[in-house]
Amino acid sequence: MVHGDFGDGFEAWGPCCAEIGLRYRTIAIDRPGLGMALAQDARFTVVGEAADLLRIVAEMGLASFHLAGHSYGGLIALEMAAQHPEWIRSLHLIEPPLLALLPEREDVQEMARRVKAIQAEHGTAGDEATTEAFFAMIGAGHVVERLRGTEEWDRLCQHAARFRRNEAAGDVSPAVLDRISAAIPVGVYSGGRSHPALRAIAQEVAGRLHGAQFTDVATAGHAVQMAGKAFVEPMLELVGEADERWVGRGLGR
Repeated sequence: MVHGDFGDGFEAWGPCCAEIGLRYRTIAIDRPGLGMALAQDARFTVVGEAADLLRIVAEMGLASFHLAGHSYGGLIALEMAAQHPEWIRSLHLIEPPLLALLPEREDVQEMARRVKAIQAEHGTAGDEATTEAFFAMIGAGHVVERLRGTEEWDRLCQHAARFRRNEAAGDVSPAVLDRISAAIPVGVYSGGRSHPALRAIAQEVAGRLHGAQFTDVATAGHAVQMAGKAFVEPMLELVGEADERWVGRGLGR
């Protein structure tokens, strides 16, 4: 399970892992560079992060696995599946911000511009203002108001310096979708209370990936995996179907 920005593996996936872990082994990986003292010129690309995480998976001795990515982690999960499709039993994408996918939508392109601006302004704006701007951009300003002044807010702000070193989401090529094997079962998930731009991208991603299942969780925001059974049940249903197909193809158990 690959997390997005402004969080780590446990923060993004902990509650979900607690439910899924009753039936499956779950692994929530922290993305490269998280929690580290980073050099001033340190930068991270989707391709590079995918390669790093695949190397970790190989070191763990996992011959195959189900792969889930939330938000920016969904972009990384797409690249992981493109690089090594033979390892992927199923792919689960929670509102991946593939912002270059819908150039005709002004709200999507405005988000792409805002991402770059927030990253560029971090040096002068600082961690707290960067964090606030990020959540406002994705339509989650209520999170800021609810958490400001708490320890959880302080933890979120610590991720701002890592965020600014990302390859901008709008620079990630949608051609990655063409590299996803049609043999991989795919689930795409969106929250009914999420930003319209992110919802539109999720729907478009599902439409472009062969046989992808689209799940709309009406009560969820952008972090759809926090919706409990409304997310876990359709995810595990697809996982079960994918395992049956995997065995049927003679790829092991």
